[in-house]
Parts: sequence; structure tokens; C-alpha cells
Amino acid sequence: MESPNRSIGSFRPSCGHPNPHNLRTRFWRRWFLANALITGGLALLWLIFRSGTKPSRLAYPCQQAAFSTAAVAFGVPVVSAVVTARQRLLLAVRRPIGLAVVALVLVVVAGLGGYLARVGAAPKLLLKPAGDYRAKVYYATYCPQDPLGDRFVGLDNLLMLMGRNGLKFYRSPNPGPLAGPDGILAPDDTIVIKINYQWAERGGTNTDVLRGLIWRIGNHPDTFAGEIVVCENAQFASVEGFDRAYNNAQNYGQSPHDVVVDFQNKGYRISHYDWTQIRFTSVLEYNQSHPGDGYVVGPYNSQVQGRVSYPKFKTSLGTPISLKYGIWDPVGQTYDRAHLKLINAPVLKSHSGYGVTACIKDYMGVVTRELSTNSHSAIYYGILGALLGEIRPADLNILDCIWINAIPDRGPSTPYSIATRRDELVASLDPVAADIWAVKNILTPAFRANGYPPPWPKADPDNPNSTFRVYLDNSMNQILLAGFNVTNDPALIDLFKTLYGDLNCDGVVNNFDIDPFTLALTNPAGYAAAYPNCDRMLADCNHDGVVNNFDIDPFVKLLTP
Repeated sequence: MESPNRSIGSFRPSCGHPNPHNLRTRFWRRWFLANALITGGLALLWLIFRSGTKPSRLAYPCQQAAFSTAAVAFGVPVVSAVVTARQRLLLAVRRPIGLAVVALVLVVVAGLGGYLARVGAAPKLLLKPAGDYRAKVYYATYCPQDPLGDRFVGLDNLLMLMGRNGLKFYRSPNPGPLAGPDGILAPDDTIVIKINYQWAERGGTNTDVLRGLIWRIGNHPDTFAGEIVVCENAQFASVEGFDRAYNNAQNYGQSPHDVVVDFQNKGYRISHYDWTQIRFTSVLEYNQSHPGDGYVVGPYNSQVQGRVSYPKFKTSLGTPISLKYGIWDPVGQTYDRAHLKLINAPVLKSHSGYGVTACIKDYMGVVTRELSTNSHSAIYYGILGALLGEIRPADLNILDCIWINAIPDRGPSTPYSIATRRDELVASLDPVAADIWAVKNILTPAFRANGYPPPWPKADPDNPNSTFRVYLDNSMNQILLAGFNVTNDPALIDLFKTLYGDLNCDGVVNNFDIDPFTLALTNPAGYAAAYPNCDRMLADCNHDGVVNNFDIDPFVKLLTP
């Protein structure tokens, strides 16, 4: 009789034969181990041959997946060594003896697999920008809450900050604080402003900022004669004609539609277009004899596990636009890409699925998730970066951080009751740099301030395995592969920040600012003439949107902190 203390796993029938349950268990364990090693070996061989002699291919999602599979079976060090020697292996396997050597290596590796698999997961392979590239991020703080008519002072300060540091908003042969020959917007451009309007209340782009942006475009120093169109694809949600009752603004009732109509009444050539309405319509390009509105959908891209798509549409003023090729001339049968500009103007907020919505994630409102594109799931693998590689990055990114959703995993919907006021704006030509900087310096500090300390497994900008970083980094790789420089490295980002009280624009607030401050206070025209590259609003030291005597005491405090 068996001892009652013997475990069930060691029980043997009285006849002395092995327990059939134990035999089955050992069989399946060996079967799974063998298949894991076989799968790992196949993944490793595929990785070697698919990457070939081009290291950049190792950044592709499929290659990274193969790396992970092989690493689980064999361990990171061995797989890394084999991948590093891929060129020699490729040459070796052309000979019979080479095949035998590769087979022997796999057998040896398989023998070490159980131990090495415990070393860790496969590293994420990131590409780098070319040359000595450095991103520039522009950061406006203390944006006054109330607009001044059509102006939004915080946006004016942001554009002045850009201009002082070499990025001019207006393209003009006549240099000025906001203008220069290499500026962004020419007076005859057609400008698409992509806003975030999938969600009501604080979940969408601030319409005070939108109004200030349109006002600035229309006040081009060479007289604006172009066209402006405000766009969004809300996917499954209706944008309600861009005219919801509850919006992100000081006046809740101010919708994007209200803003557009106001400027139409002032003579602006402006409209809005709802890409949501065409998301189920597949079309060809204009030069393929297809004039209709809809989405141009590319072939399946295994790197990003989806199909890149972009809208093609005619504005209410009759302008045919391909977001990839530009403005279509039906008479000359040609595209004009140089005069089509895109301004990406999202709102910063948390996201329950992808951790963060900012500049890159806002492009989910450019693609369609219909037409078998798999776009939403493919965000993780970098499809939005592949889109930017296809249509080219926006000419300017303006990230709205006036109100943000600073509750981890709570967004993208952002009711008024949970929004956090920051009164900040961020701009950059580099959407990746803008995102990593804003999440690191605005969103996660607000998480902490709201009582949500780390960890934030989805939104952490410092964790390369967070959901946010994975989709951002994969998107970055796709943009770099397309030949556009971007970076997620904070060490490669130069920050330019509004510095109130710095009236002579030398980067510090000290006694040398007293005379310029007095001039800004008493003689605005004289200040503009004496300091043409500075912004008089830097004298608004109490941040109420106007420069007056109430700024004197705050200015003195800045001098003697």
C-alpha cells in the first residue's frame, strides 16, 4: 500500500507500471520544448536571410517579432551574435559545408536555449536620424485664458518665440519677426488644419487656439489670398457638422463651425471638411481619372500590419486636394504639392488604449480604419509613421496643452470635470520630438500633481516598453525609413521657451531689461522699432493678456526673485 504522504505526481499503480498521466505530461513537455526550439530556429534563419546585409531592416516589426521569437527560444546574446554575423552566414550557406555549419550552430544554440531564455526579452531596435540632426521644440507658458477678439495671445507668443529662433510662420521676401524667405506659409497656399474633434468637451482641440491660428494665417504680411480648410475624421463618431454644443474653449458653445462661419463672414476663403463621411469610400488618384472624394488605400504593408490610407477630396470652394500629391489642376492635369500645407493641431491627453494622444496619434484622424486597413490596431506597429512617410510630415505641429487629460488611462474622452488646466502650447516641425518632450515635461508631471504617481505602464515616456513608446518608436522608425529626420531622444532636442521679462531677448531677465521694459510699456511703436525680433507681450508679466502698469510689480519680482 502506498504511503498517504506521497504526492499525486509520483503515484504508481500497484502493478508497477508508470502512470499514464505522467507519460502524457512528459510527452507534451518534450513536444512543446522541441517545437519552441524549432520555431526559434526557423525565426532565426528567417531573420538572417530577410535582413540580409541591410541592418536597417532589423527595425521592421516583422524582423523584431522574429528576433523576439528566436530570443525566447535561444536567448538574446546568442541571437544577437548570430544576427551580427549574418553577412558571413549568408555567404557560408551558399556552400554545402556552410549549411552543415549553420545546422550545427542551431543544434548547439538549442542545447543552451533553456538557460539563455531567462536572460531577458529582445531589445527594441531603433533607427537614428541622419548626420547632426537636432530637433527644435518651442514652448509657450502662461497663455492668457481669454482670447482678445480673434487673437489668442498664447499662440501669438508661441509664433513670436519661433520667429526669434529662426522658424518664421510666414513665407515672405520681406523679413520680420514672423516672416522670412524660408517661412512656412506663403500668401497663396491652401492650408489644411487637422484638428482633434472626435470627442466633445475637453477631448477636442481648443477652438480659441483654432480661432487665433486662423486669424494669424489671414494676417499674412503679403495679404493672404489662399484657402483654409479645417478637417477631421472621427471614425465611428459623428462630428455633428463640426458644431457640437459642448466644446473645448472659454465659451463652451464656440464650435469649429462657429469659428469657420465667423471668418467666412469676414471674407476669408475658409471651410471645413468632414473626412468621416468618406471613410468607407475607396478611390483612385485624380491622375487615374477618378475625380470622386474618398480614401486612397495602399497595399498591405507587413512591416506595420496594415494598409496606409489618406483622403482625397474637394473643398466647398471647389479645390481638389490629394493629401499626398497636393492640389490637382484638372485643366493642366498636374499636382501642386508646394502650395499645399498641413498644420497638425491636436490636443494633449491620456488614452486608455495607447497611453497618450498627441501629434503622432492625431493622425488616426487622417487615415480611415475602414476598407480593411486595420489602422487602429496597426498604430502599435507604426502605421501612422508609415502614413507620414507616404504624405510627408506636417509643415507645423501645434500641440494644444491649454486643457489636458492628466488622468492615466482615462482618455481620450475628456469631460470638463476631469480636465486639468495648463495654459501651455508646444510647437515643432518634428512630431516625435514634440510628443516625447510634451509627455515627459507636461503630461506626466500633471499625472503626479493630480495624485497618480508612476508606474504608468501605457504612458511612461521613459519606459521603451510602454504602449506610448512602442507606437511612437515604431512610428519614428517608419518616418526615418522614408527619409525624414525625427527623434525620440531628449538629448537631441533643443528647447526654446517664452521667458517673460526678457525684453531684450538675450535669454536672461536682468537689469538690462529695465529700459526695454519701460519702452514696451510706454511706447509700443518705439519698442517694436528698437527690438524688431522681440515680442512686446514678454512684458505681460502678470499674464493677463495686456501690457500695462499692472505688469510693473511682477516684472520687479522677476528681477529680484
